[in-house]
Amino acid sequence: MRNNIKVLIVTFLIIIIGLSFSGCTKNQYSKKPALLPALKLPSYGGFIPHDFDVQLKADVSNTPHEMLVYKIDPIKINEEETKKLCTIFGVDINAVSKEDQQTVIRKQGNGELWIFKKTGFYNFSTKDLDNYFPQKQVPGDEECLTLAKSFVKKYELLPDLYQYRTSIDYTTYHPSFNEDIIIDKTVTFHPIIDGKEVIGPKFGVTIGDKGKIEGVTSTLYNIIPVGIYPLKSIDEIVNELKQDKAVHWWTELDNPDADKLIIEKVAFEYYGDIGTVFDLGQLFVQPIYKLQGEIIYKNGEKGRFTVALPAIDNQFIMP
Repeated sequence: MRNNIKVLIVTFLIIIIGLSFSGCTKNQYSKKPALLPALKLPSYGGFIPHDFDVQLKADVSNTPHEMLVYKIDPIKINEEETKKLCTIFGVDINAVSKEDQQTVIRKQGNGELWIFKKTGFYNFSTKDLDNYFPQKQVPGDEECLTLAKSFVKKYELLPDLYQYRTSIDYTTYHPSFNEDIIIDKTVTFHPIIDGKEVIGPKFGVTIGDKGKIEGVTSTLYNIIPVGIYPLKSIDEIVNELKQDKAVHWWTELDNPDADKLIIEKVAFEYYGDIGTVFDLGQLFVQPIYKLQGEIIYKNGEKGRFTVALPAIDNQFIMP
């Protein structure tokens, strides 16, 4: 009987401790979060639609009401990390050709390594980067993906706090008006946090002749969670669209005279401005609404669109 009572007491204590821990974890950001600076999304130029109606066809039943916000924490490239990068890229650590308060440039043989002190970004290139010669043979996409993934894994170049999506871009040479020759392929690793892509920071590996690494560029940084913030409702986002407050557009057609937007998909991403290689831009990584669908113009034309807007509730944004 006493043993049974002891078991019950121990079980009860374990449950209480577990619930307490769970509550602490859940409520670690429950205090009123500090106001954030307004998120400034880039405008890509061209024609921005205006004065249109909006039809919402997307399913928004599972739209989140709050999301984490992160603060940018630049990667510190100390002496040990500098030695590692020099070893990877075959550049002597003493081969400094220029150094100032912002940059250290090392050149040796065919390679050149730039390290940017304040941001923790870096760029490596060889003389073959973006260079065409008749015998140049660039591997296929799958081989380039395999080579890039193997390279970053071997040297542990990607921060573990993210997952990554990959994409491939081509650099082409035009020997004649109707001829395109691929001279390089860049495999880009796009960071993902909480299942959502972070637009801005990225890591690129450029592959050239016979699978050689011709360039590497890192504009990655670490991030630190600062709080859970309420989001604007989809109705508020639609109203902002109608009020022409969106600047971050992609449209299939360059035509400003839109008549109607049909929103077919509502998703969330994060936006983290990388500023320049010398100085970081905005200090916080904030969630954004990403809306996609069909756009109908006043002349009857139809096309596709993507538009993004800041997602944090305005009452938590600095005036």
